[in-house]
Formats: sequence, C-alpha cells, structure tokens
Amino acid sequence: MPSYDIIIRNGFIVDGTGSPGFWGDVAIRGNRIARIASRITDTAGRVIDAAGKMVCPGFIDPHVHEETVVLYDGLFEVYLKEGVTTLINGNCGHSVTPGHSHRIYEYYYKNGLMTEEARERYTREQPEWTNFAEYCDVIRAKGVNLNVGFLLGHGTIRWVVMGGSKDRPPTPEEEARILGYIEEGMQQGALGISTGLSYIPSRYADTDEIVKCAEVVARYDGVYATHARYYIGIVESTEEAIEIGERSGVRVQVSHLTPTSPESYDKVLEARRRGVEICIDTIPRSTGHCTRKDRLLQFIMAISSELFDQGVEGVKAALHTPEGRALILKDAYIFGNEMDKVLVINTGDPAIEGKSIAAIAEERGYEDPKELLLDLLADENEKYTFWLGGPSRHDFPWATHPESIRNNPLVMVGSDIIFGEPWDPGSWYELQRRGGFVHFLQSYRAAGVPVEEIVRRNTSMAANMFRLFDRGVLRPGMIADIAVIDLDAYRFPAPDEIDYSDPEVCAEGVDTVLVNGQVALDGGEVQPAYAGEVILNPSTAGRR
Repeated sequence: MPSYDIIIRNGFIVDGTGSPGFWGDVAIRGNRIARIASRITDTAGRVIDAAGKMVCPGFIDPHVHEETVVLYDGLFEVYLKEGVTTLINGNCGHSVTPGHSHRIYEYYYKNGLMTEEARERYTREQPEWTNFAEYCDVIRAKGVNLNVGFLLGHGTIRWVVMGGSKDRPPTPEEEARILGYIEEGMQQGALGISTGLSYIPSRYADTDEIVKCAEVVARYDGVYATHARYYIGIVESTEEAIEIGERSGVRVQVSHLTPTSPESYDKVLEARRRGVEICIDTIPRSTGHCTRKDRLLQFIMAISSELFDQGVEGVKAALHTPEGRALILKDAYIFGNEMDKVLVINTGDPAIEGKSIAAIAEERGYEDPKELLLDLLADENEKYTFWLGGPSRHDFPWATHPESIRNNPLVMVGSDIIFGEPWDPGSWYELQRRGGFVHFLQSYRAAGVPVEEIVRRNTSMAANMFRLFDRGVLRPGMIADIAVIDLDAYRFPAPDEIDYSDPEVCAEGVDTVLVNGQVALDGGEVQPAYAGEVILNPSTAGRR
C-alpha cells in the first residue's frame, strides 16, 4: 500500500510564509500535507513531477462575486488556471441574505447584477434558501471545485429591511433588524460584512451606521471589506475605512484600491503601524467593462436614485425625453467623460466596429458625443456592446505600480472578475482581470519583489486576514491547497494582444492544482473533482 496519496517531486517550494524557497518534495495524505523534505523516496498513489516549476499554496482571492454563479456552475476554470483555490464572495455590499432567495434575486436584478432572464431562471431552477446557513447547504449539495467563503452584504441587508433604497437613516426598529440580521449571519458562519459605499443603497449610510454594523462583526472576529465611498475622494474614503476599523475594532479589508493613489496605500500602512489590522486588495490591471446594451440599461437604472425603482422600462422611456436624457447623464458616471475612450464593439457593422463614440459622433455631425451615445442606447439595435473605458482603465492602468505600493507588505490581489451570466458571458465582461494574479506576480517580480514575498501576500496574508487558519501555508498538517506553476510560462494576454470579442480567455502556465488534496487541474486541464469546501468563520462554525 502506498505511503502517501500524492507526492509532488522536484519542485521549487515557496511555502507562503515569505521564507526563501527551496527545491524539494511535498507528500499529501488525504486532504492534508503529510511531509515536506528535500527528497521523499516513499511510494505514492500518484507522483507529480514539478521539475522546473514553483510549488506554492493555492492563491486566495479576497474579492470576487461568484455567489450566484456558483449555483449554476461550480467548476471555476478561470480561477484554477491561475492557481487560485479559495474565493471570498459577497463583496461590495451584495450578498445572499437576508430572507428568501427570491428576494435576493430581486435585489441583484435591481442593482444590475443579474438580468431579468437570470432572475427568472434562478427562481425557477435553483433550490430555495431563507438564511445564510441554508444557502451554504445548497452550495454543499451542489458541489464546488474550489473553496468558497462568504461575506454578508450591507447593501442587501439594508435594502431588505428598509423596503428598498431609502436615502435616510434607518429608524431605531430598522436598525435593530439590520444588526439582528448581521448577528444571525455571523452566528451561521459568515466571514464578515462588506459595503459598497459608492452604490445604492449603502451610499445612503453614514459612517456611524457602518460602525454599528462593524461592531457586531468584530464580536465574531470577522472582516469588514469595503468598496469605499470614492465620491468623497480616494484618500478621504480610505481614511473613512480606517476610522471604521479604529472605532469598531473590526479588521478592515480595503477593496480594489486604485494604484493611482499611493497616498491611500501609505495611509493604510500608517494605520497598521498604529495597530489597526488592515490589508488592501487591488486589481492589478483592468480594461473598461464590455457591456452589452441590455446590461448597460440595467446599470443606468441601478445607479440612478430617480430611475432605480422604475426598472429598465423607465430607463428606456427616459431616453426619449429631454428631461430623461439629462437625468441619465447626471447620474451615469459609468459612461465617463471621455467619449474617445468609449468604444462600440461586437456590432456586426464594419462602419462603426471598434470606433469610439467621439469618432462616430464626428463622422455623423454631432456636437455633443454623449447625445450619440444616448441615441445608440435608444435605437432598436440590440447588438451593440459598449467598451466603457477601452483597453486600459485610468484607475487600474496598464502600468507597473509605483515603488511605494510594490513595497507595501499589505497589498494583495483582488481580481473582482466581472460576473456576467455563465450561459451568456458576452453580456458583461472585462478583458484583464481574469489574469490578475499573473499580472501581479510577473510585474512585481520584474520590478524586483521576490517571488516568495509575492506568494506570501496572496496566500498566508490573505488566509490570516480571513482567519483561514489551516490554509495559505505549505506545512505538514495544513490543508493541501497547492498550485504547481511554471513561472516562465505563467502568462495572460496583454490588452493589445487579446481578442476583445472573447470574454472567456484564461491564464496559461499553471500545471496542477490540488484542492483539499484532490487534483482539480491536471496538466492544465480542469477536472470535475468538486472537492472544494464552504469555509465558515472558525469562531462560529461550531454553533450551527
């Protein structure tokens, strides 16, 4: 009988602690690492040759939005092909509780995060749940190919309790219900709470309201993850996140912080030195969102205080009146102000394909290019996809991060991959985030950051932040979430190389991934092992 189930041999072992790497073997028995040594001569049910490749803990992605996608497809090829083994979901204030799942689908639809077709399909086809614990049971029953943990969403909770997106403080009774739902979710194993303070309805909450929510989370050793209140300024919104951590005692994860504000990164580092337990995730590189017309109409609805409750039909009607068009332009910050960076693609019309709104407007004699954009949204052609921002977004540009950010030990990747419907990926997508870990590792490595430090930030540091105590490090006794990566072949197409019409490009260079000791990626090909686990808050997991 073999001594071990799997031995990974001849790899360059980077253990996730930041310590120097070394050549050696890793032996796995069951779902855990059994031994690490320079040479293991025992037998195994399977031997994986990692010669010339890095062997490291599977990466942990702290910022994704797969909580509805996992209901339909738990294979998660895109993450496994980057070496990711754990996802933290429920970010930006959006979550799967409280209340009945059908109500959650309504919230996702109203916020532009789910199409009407998807809402109806999930309602019809998926098992129902009424609280966080029941949702987790649904995911376990379906199976998932990597590990998933979940945050509660302040926006969803506020919306349910207050009967929609209300621009006012909650009443004492509403506040008690909001805090009660947070308490319930934390007791059932949520890892923390997230906010989307730039989005409706979380943007209507002041700092004091968020502090009260964070205090509940802190009692359960949870995380406060925030899409910050960017409209007050990047530095100012980062300072608010720090203040919430200081006043409540909660750990703080500053989500997708733009590298164009090094001062904000410095603020976080200063706060950590004062004793605030805080980290940052960033999107290493992003194009603009490729948003088909039907989804863009939804987003206009979602970000407009006046149109939010009128639905997509209200937006369509507004496009045909001067007052409605002015209202859309007032609220629709997602268009941006530079119409030369909004491209029209996937049109089927060579005359306009790949051209900017500004260029088409000039050809057609428009004085204001935004009027052309509104006309395209109002016409009958449903094929248009609007590339909002084009090949490189100003807030997550195609450039190496400043040295002060690269050297900040609190910075990790948060891919924030766009989550269009799995059966209709072309409705809403982006072209670089699916390679976020590749971009981070290769650009930081090229700039002189040791690969051991890069791995530490995206494994053990993330694991500690979310209290995943038995993951994120290669050590005997730890869970065998392991990636085998050919660093020289680890790549993702740059913005000028990628096919903008293909929303499903994946990274290359990851040879093997183990999730809980089972092979989920083999020779670069995804395997339906479905060995992933639903990860619960360790301080409350035993209370269910």
